[in-house]
Amino acid sequence: MLTDPGVRQTELSRPDRILFDIAPAPIWLEDWSQVEAFCDEMRAAGVTDLRQQLESDETLLRSVVSRIRVVDINERAVAFVGAADREGLLGHLPGELLNRSTLDSLVDQIMVIWEGRSYLQVNVSGVDFGGVDIPCQLDWAAPLQDGRPDYTHVVVLVRDVSQHVAVERGMQRHVEQLETLLDMGRGIAATFDVDFILELLVETAAELVGAEESLILLFDTEKEELSKIVSHVYPDEEVAGHSYQEVMDGLSGLAVTSRKAVRSDDIANDPRNKGLAAARAARFPGTSVAVAPIIVDDLVLGTLTTLNNAGSHRFSDVELSLVRTLAAQAAVAIHNAELYEELRGSRDRVQAAHEKLKDTQTQLLAAQKLEAIGSLAAGIAHEINTPIQFVTDNTTFVKESIEALGKLAAAHNEFIAKCADESTLSDEAARLQQMWADNDCDFYFEETPDAIEETLEGANRVAEIVRAMKEFAHPGSESKSAVDVNRVVETTMKVSRNEWKYVSEMELELDAELPPIEGLAGPLGQSLLIMFVNAAQAMAEHRNVDEDGKGLIRVATSHTDDMVEIRISDNGPGIPESIRSRIFDPFFTTKEVGTGSGQGLSIAWSVVVDKHQGQILIEDGDPGAVFRLQLPIKAPTKGSDEQ
Repeated sequence: MLTDPGVRQTELSRPDRILFDIAPAPIWLEDWSQVEAFCDEMRAAGVTDLRQQLESDETLLRSVVSRIRVVDINERAVAFVGAADREGLLGHLPGELLNRSTLDSLVDQIMVIWEGRSYLQVNVSGVDFGGVDIPCQLDWAAPLQDGRPDYTHVVVLVRDVSQHVAVERGMQRHVEQLETLLDMGRGIAATFDVDFILELLVETAAELVGAEESLILLFDTEKEELSKIVSHVYPDEEVAGHSYQEVMDGLSGLAVTSRKAVRSDDIANDPRNKGLAAARAARFPGTSVAVAPIIVDDLVLGTLTTLNNAGSHRFSDVELSLVRTLAAQAAVAIHNAELYEELRGSRDRVQAAHEKLKDTQTQLLAAQKLEAIGSLAAGIAHEINTPIQFVTDNTTFVKESIEALGKLAAAHNEFIAKCADESTLSDEAARLQQMWADNDCDFYFEETPDAIEETLEGANRVAEIVRAMKEFAHPGSESKSAVDVNRVVETTMKVSRNEWKYVSEMELELDAELPPIEGLAGPLGQSLLIMFVNAAQAMAEHRNVDEDGKGLIRVATSHTDDMVEIRISDNGPGIPESIRSRIFDPFFTTKEVGTGSGQGLSIAWSVVVDKHQGQILIEDGDPGAVFRLQLPIKAPTKGSDEQ
């Protein structure tokens, strides 16, 4: 029976009382009828949003809560809230149990009545009489009478969910730790900067294990000296402030020698500290530490240490494991950074070797060009000799003509002088006529114009050969510029004429609308020279000119919207299918030893494919072979070159 006159009297049968008292969970029996009356009053007053009023007006809320009456409570509930006895909990809800969380949950319970419902389950962070937070779950239920909730006999069942909450918080903590590790991993993966990585590691270590300070010590065990210290609390801390021997005398030394993570809840009283380390640790009583070695390829590079001052958090087994994991991550990061530095050094050496190879290739190209020019020199001398002979012979002829005409001019002058004496006129005319015949003047007058024309032709041929040779031999610019491909073809044909004129004819079919390309005129001319000479040599080896007649080399140019093509065809023996994939390889040759270097076509390939990003295609002729040199009109960008 209840003794509080303000409490509605409720009786439980003896069996119900026994079950009520021995129930394993705290149970409250409460009368909420006055709260129901309050809800009716608010409806009558036209209130539509009761929750908003209760949440915004704590005074109103507390006045409503004061209408709740505790009718009965079992012994488990008394113990749960730490009350002295049952009677002290009957009547009004004790104010000591009303914190912000319980008030919020009471709003939810009041809204059950406002909405005419009979059941609610809600989580709340309660508090006992000692002020200790109690995470719990409330099951609030009103029995039904004639289909309507009876709010005079509300049963409130309380479950202690502190363990469940602790597990959830632990899981949340693990998730946060995992996210921190992932963030750290992404940060480490984004750089090979050792200083940045170490700073990130000490910050992450402090955050993960709740340490007040974390630091990394790196040292050289062979030289017995510290090389680096990184602290997230003292970023400017110097190595000079730490002694290698002091480190090795303490727990860090134990971690190094044992190669295992170690911890201490009080370093000042830890007997594992020796010598200098013990003296230093004595100044920090109650300080806890966790230390793990940083090991790379079986070599200890240093330690990762986390610390908490006296009275602070002590490191758990899980946190010690996290420190060990972070130390391993530090080892991997340092090792990767070292590998990167080695790789970068190797890359620099490879780049230097590549530059040297390019210089060598440039020198080789120059040597090949000089060799080609040298081999052409004799032919060019022969080519020049013929028109020079024209000039010499015709100049001699003109000299003789001038001498004869000079004599005739002298006789003519004498004749004019003697014309005054008419008696001698016929004799002088006869003498002048005889002199004209004796000096072959008719011949000179007929032949001299032809001789002069032939002389001019020879001189022009010499000029063309010299000009073409000059263009071919000119080194040109190393950067690409506008190139007239037709002119390059014509120039190369002229300088190479002596190489092919005895075994073949050469026909040009040049596209008059051919656009200029962005390229290198000199190397392109050298490539065409190689092609022309190769074609002539192939026909010289397999054709008897006396019996078969001369061969034919046909060079044609054409273009599309983005490509210029040089098509070189001959009626020689052609190229066997078996060697087509190798003819552009350096040093490959079908000639006898000592007669071919095997560099010509490989140079042509380098010029067309590597320098111009074009291509060389080989096809069968009818008969012979066809080489198609395709060159882009617009020089590709660097990115597309690499691609």
